[in-house]
Amino acid sequence: MKKCKYCQSEIDKKAKICPNCKKKQSHKLKWILLCLFILIIIIALSSGNDDQNFKKEYSQNESVTYKNVKYSITNVEKTKGSNEYFQAKDGYEYVKVNIKIENNSDQKISFNALNFQMVNEDGVEASIYDITAEEDKLLSSGELDAGGKTEGVIIWEQKQGDTGLKVRYYKNVLLDDDYTFEWTLN
Repeated sequence: MKKCKYCQSEIDKKAKICPNCKKKQSHKLKWILLCLFILIIIIALSSGNDDQNFKKEYSQNESVTYKNVKYSITNVEKTKGSNEYFQAKDGYEYVKVNIKIENNSDQKISFNALNFQMVNEDGVEASIYDITAEEDKLLSSGELDAGGKTEGVIIWEQKQGDTGLKVRYYKNVLLDDDYTFEWTLN
């Protein structure tokens, strides 16, 4: 025998409804639903913490790991041009940045050179400068399998001697108003 949770009458141990007050005796479903609701809230709050703790500002020599994808600048070169056909205009130079992407996630990812933008010391943000680099493999766009790596050069034309250059990465350059992270170039 057990007592009714509501009227305290003695009822059969297996009774699901009290014969006196007619109330259900089991609250297991309510407890299960309450625990499930709390678990969902905990998961939702903890999954958002990845971006909150993510640092957005990096130096040129630092690698950035974002969502298990590692981004690195392996070389920066400033040049007036490689030959007579590809020369930067007067007072400007080409800034060639070699970027390496390593997919350490367990899913295929997309990559695109257009997701990288350069900002100069005046705060002007520019897309890639569309030239053919004869000796360099340009970073293009495509899919990168889990565990895959790719590397290539992105070229911008900037004012000669600009000391405030930054390379910004956008998850989606067309839809995102704010960059995901940026490197300050030396």
